[in-house]
Amino acid sequence: MNPGLHAPVPSRARAIPLLLLWAWSGSAMAFDLIGTGPLAGASVQLSDDFELRYYLSDQRLPGFEDRRINDYVEQVNRFNPLLTQHWDDGGNLSVGLQVDQVALFSNRYVLDGTSTETVDLLSEDINSPWQDALIELEKAFLNYRWRGGNVTGGDAYASFGRGIALNLKKNTDIDLDTSIRGAKGTFSLNNTDVTVVSGLTNDQQISQDQPNLSINRDAPNMVSGVRVDQYGLGPANLGAHGVVYRFGRSSEKGQDPWSQYSNPLDAVVGGATVELLGVGGVDWFAEGDLFRYLSPEIVGEAATDDFKGLTGHIAYVSASAYPGHFVVLVEGKTSRDTERINNFVYAEGWEVAVVPTLEYERVITEDSSAAVNSNDISAGRIRVDYSAAKGLVIPYASVLLARDTDLGVLHFNRSPETIVHPIMGIQWTGTGVNSQINAGVRVDQRDAAADGRDRLIHFDGDINIPIVGVHHLELDAAVKQFSWGNNLQDQSDYIEMENSIGWLVGEQWIFTLYQDYSDNPLVTSKGNLSDTVYGAAEVAWSPSSNVDFRAFYGAYKAGIRCSGGQCRTLPGFEGARLAMTGTF
Repeated sequence: MNPGLHAPVPSRARAIPLLLLWAWSGSAMAFDLIGTGPLAGASVQLSDDFELRYYLSDQRLPGFEDRRINDYVEQVNRFNPLLTQHWDDGGNLSVGLQVDQVALFSNRYVLDGTSTETVDLLSEDINSPWQDALIELEKAFLNYRWRGGNVTGGDAYASFGRGIALNLKKNTDIDLDTSIRGAKGTFSLNNTDVTVVSGLTNDQQISQDQPNLSINRDAPNMVSGVRVDQYGLGPANLGAHGVVYRFGRSSEKGQDPWSQYSNPLDAVVGGATVELLGVGGVDWFAEGDLFRYLSPEIVGEAATDDFKGLTGHIAYVSASAYPGHFVVLVEGKTSRDTERINNFVYAEGWEVAVVPTLEYERVITEDSSAAVNSNDISAGRIRVDYSAAKGLVIPYASVLLARDTDLGVLHFNRSPETIVHPIMGIQWTGTGVNSQINAGVRVDQRDAAADGRDRLIHFDGDINIPIVGVHHLELDAAVKQFSWGNNLQDQSDYIEMENSIGWLVGEQWIFTLYQDYSDNPLVTSKGNLSDTVYGAAEVAWSPSSNVDFRAFYGAYKAGIRCSGGQCRTLPGFEGARLAMTGTF
């Protein structure tokens, strides 16, 4: 042992947030307020989400014995109190908060009297009384609802149409939560709704499920929009919206964020939607949007006096028909220079607007994510479902055809490509067995014959089988094999798998084994069983419908995960994790 190398013990100050959050977790409960004031009888609901993660690291300090000084512990807690009051006249008041807290432990070592930080939690622009801990009031809102509408002050979410012009809402599947901190109101008169929203984006500072590293203050962006919906015009519902954006620059951090309202706009988006129900036996939806970019920074150009702006557009249409036992869905879109609206925020891992992708999101790769975020793409998709055996068996087939001519930085291909992606699957229920299976082949044929083509073959499925009494067995499997075309830099073909087997005991216990595999050199993690193989086990206990405990040990791989049209590269994990969620 080297006498000059010491792993530090967490100080009392760094342990304070952990102790506070344990107290919150233990005392979570619901109760009614008493008294005679306007809030008499209001209900208070407390929710808590606590996680304790131990990260294992293979990094070693050069020149010293084999000691795991780069391992560390991360503790995260999310606390949500919600007060709700109902009045006899139909009024409803809600007041909510979200308090997030994070702390790191054992993330420093002392060598010859010098303290060295192995993992940095806070950047220099974060002020905290604790060296390796932070408590944040992440969200706060007050909402009043009555029969004619509702108004919200504080943090609110907004999405217009299919989210093409504005799409700021929670996406818990990939740990994204960006709200608009300001004011929002929806007002109803007869068959007309008017929604108005304005404020500054409030990006999530503390991640609940992903590692918190070098947390920094984002530069808030000003968002203001209005949406008008007219319902009941025969079979038609009509809508129109407009949104303006002014994006914060990194050089503006520390300035008064509300000064964004006095700065020149970066983008203006306007659009309209049409929904026709049952016309010709078909449900129709269409949306068109125009994007006008007013500053060179948002389109990635140098600031010059002769910049005249840039216009983008999208047209999207879908039709759903129900002939006999069939359900037929047809979608189409053509989009040009619409993803530029996310240029300022994409590096932060979230988006202000999302174009319908028409993609099968479970198999998005580094290659196909470029098509998801393409600035010049047209695509169509048709899916046919057939209901057999009284709806207990539903086979389906779908095919995507796309033309992607964007050759931007996300693309590996040097020439435009035509994408064909057929998928077939089947879902069945009944006799206690539930299952879903999907399989497909995606081919990206590049125009230049010398560039070849990309090819993806994929399969995923799950099956839930009752065994004895209250016991169930749940199997999940997914595999994809990807082959690259010819790129400027040689890329290796690869195979990836994610498999699990779960044993469910009634409604309280779940025991699960996980196995991942990847030989993709673009993946930024290594397995714990070998460089390419990951293994893990988890126990979940739900003593009631309001409380859930989970214990996990092992590793899973890094990779791209997509949800609701947004894609995010998530890191891998190796170590142990304890989690508790409760709503009372």
